[in-house]
Amino acid sequence: MHAQKQKRKAYPSDLTPKQFKLLAPLLATRRRATGRPRADLKEIIDGILYVLSTGCRWNDLPHDFMVSDSTCYRYFQLWSKTGKLKKIFEFLKLQANRKNYLHWRNAYL
Repeated sequence: MHAQKQKRKAYPSDLTPKQFKLLAPLLATRRRATGRPRADLKEIIDGILYVLSTGCRWNDLPHDFMVSDSTCYRYFQLWSKTGKLKKIFEFLKLQANRKNYLHWRNAYL
């Protein structure tokens, strides 16, 4: 018997489906044959954003997330070390600049 995936109530830090669709190509990773089902990337991102936006500890991640705190932490560390988070930031900055959301006259060095 398979446990049904329950939909949880969204947190303010969660990505919208449209935002996740924009980032999904940047998050793709090679699948390793571990025998386990792959963790949901959207839930991982939402968990990471929850911790970063609230300032809570990783192991204080609410239990209704469909991924564990250790999975979120492991992906955060991996993406930090490999430069993936920096690439995501640069991509989002470029997209915001193209849509004139950035006002460079307000930028300071």
